[in-house]
Amino acid sequence: MSVTVLEGPKGTELQRLGRSVTDPWWTSEALLDDAGRELLRGIHRAYRAAGAGLVTANTFRTNLRALRAAGADEAFSRELVHRAVADARSAAGAPGAGAPGAGGKPVRVAAGMTTAEDCYRSDLVPPDDELAVEHGWLAARLAEQQVDLVLAETLNTVREAVVVTESCVRAGLPVWVSFVCREGGLLLSGEPLEDAVRAVTAAGAGAVLVNCVALGDLDAALSVLAKHGTVPVGAYPNVEDRSGVADWTPVDHYVPVACGPEEFAESMAERVERYGLDLVGGCCGTTPEHIAALRRRLGG
Repeated sequence: MSVTVLEGPKGTELQRLGRSVTDPWWTSEALLDDAGRELLRGIHRAYRAAGAGLVTANTFRTNLRALRAAGADEAFSRELVHRAVADARSAAGAPGAGAPGAGGKPVRVAAGMTTAEDCYRSDLVPPDDELAVEHGWLAARLAEQQVDLVLAETLNTVREAVVVTESCVRAGLPVWVSFVCREGGLLLSGEPLEDAVRAVTAAGAGAVLVNCVALGDLDAALSVLAKHGTVPVGAYPNVEDRSGVADWTPVDHYVPVACGPEEFAESMAERVERYGLDLVGGCCGTTPEHIAALRRRLGG
């Protein structure tokens, strides 16, 4: 089985390296100055060196709604998208897509998209007409930057996930769609993951994943993906020890991990075999060391 290892998170890595990640800029704050951009390029390079087969641009919070809340106009928002993709492409090692990666294998340049509002507040999802404008704008900007694909992640409702998927398809971009779930294989909205898988696959998603799911809640979601996925499936869980933090609450410091690199690698490699995962990595808390251990454990 050929398994693609994904990059790890940018947000918690920025925090681990001493950079603030807070409302309203979130991870986009690192795009504002040369020091932040060099940190981002270094994070990309570290994940690539660890064996990630995909470099994902820091466009996670470059949607219009988020940047307008931070005081940015449309022209500057477009510039931040350009910076994020340029930094990812630089780390991939070539001016265009398909740059040689670790071990001589191709490294694709992806771009992140997420919810228009809060990833962990399904009650805040805007109406469909607003979603179409928001996600259509960012998909068009990513198409202008000629990214290889979009990783639409931490989505918490079926409705918004379908709009994101359709927006990317209309822009001519391949899109992988990833959902954040709670216990029992349910989206944060309470909708069954099975319904979400079917809906985004019908809308044109090329892969379906789950992310930012605690390791203890992962198997219920992966059972659904294994049973109902008709496209490649994958997972990149949250490995933070959040025992002292309220559920789904952001904090502006690096949270210690619940499992180290080797334990994480063993856990995820076992799930690759059990559920037939095609795409695997780590979300909040994972580091390049976690990704390197996973790559070693999977081989290749």
